[in-house]
Amino acid sequence: MGVPLPHMSITGTSYPVARSTGVCAATGRTLQNGERYVATLVERADGGSQLDRIDFSAEAWQQGARPQPPLRILGVWRAAFTEHPVAKKALLDDGELLDMFEQLGEATQANQIAFRYVLTLLLVRRRLLRMMGSRPRTADRPALMLVLPKGVGADQTPIEVIDPGLDDAAVAEVIEQIGQIMPTGD
Repeated sequence: MGVPLPHMSITGTSYPVARSTGVCAATGRTLQNGERYVATLVERADGGSQLDRIDFSAEAWQQGARPQPPLRILGVWRAAFTEHPVAKKALLDDGELLDMFEQLGEATQANQIAFRYVLTLLLVRRRLLRMMGSRPRTADRPALMLVLPKGVGADQTPIEVIDPGLDDAAVAEVIEQIGQIMPTGD
């Protein structure tokens, strides 16, 4: 999935504004990390609500490079280019994560139970599992989270996921482990 575009509001209307492409529109040269450049926000002459961003190296701007008609400049600002980190390719896709969730259903070791619990929370967030309820901890059984896979009817028996009662440090550790295999983006 692509990165969501930041939005800018002009008179109450929201417009998506793209990040820098990292390329000078006049020369086609790649901007270097930390290099100063001039960003322009332009609208098309047809008056549509589509706004575009066009970037120029500082040198090209000083030499007169500008967006050309039929584009109209709405705004200009100077900035320093910052490279955006390249997203790492996930080791497992959504189907494989669900398979892992199922395989961990028989887990008995505390670290596997904790991993499955946090994986469940992330799969709910990604809407691959639906939260159907929970059961509180009692003297003879642990707290449970009840979930169903996306697309399965609510009349089905929910899958029970043990809530291991993790503290913040333990949750952070498990999230870091899952982050190594989880697909990026929502």
